[in-house]
Amino acid sequence: MPRAPPAFPPRLITWGRLELADSAVADTGADPTRAAIARKLDQLREAQQAGQLAPAWDPVDVLALVNQIATTWAAQPEIGAVSAEQAADPSVAARRAAVVDAVERLFPRVKR
Repeated sequence: MPRAPPAFPPRLITWGRLELADSAVADTGADPTRAAIARKLDQLREAQQAGQLAPAWDPVDVLALVNQIATTWAAQPEIGAVSAEQAADPSVAARRAAVVDAVERLFPRVKR
């Protein structure tokens, strides 16, 4: 019987965010979460300017959608449990490949 992909409970992810925020704010006074989001948005804007991402998408929307797709398995471990029994390939690699494929289809590279 196939094994379920390992689940990363949302509280573990949240705890990591809390630890990151506490340590960086204490050290620098900066909000590391906001800084990380700003860096990612800058990278998305740069990709748009370089012609790698369609400019029709607001970078904020791209980031929000990609984050939600990527965290689906962590936020819904019950789906992972069912996938172990019913997915054609229940491996973590297959789940990752599905996420990558979904993001690439949603945000295809701009063709020149």
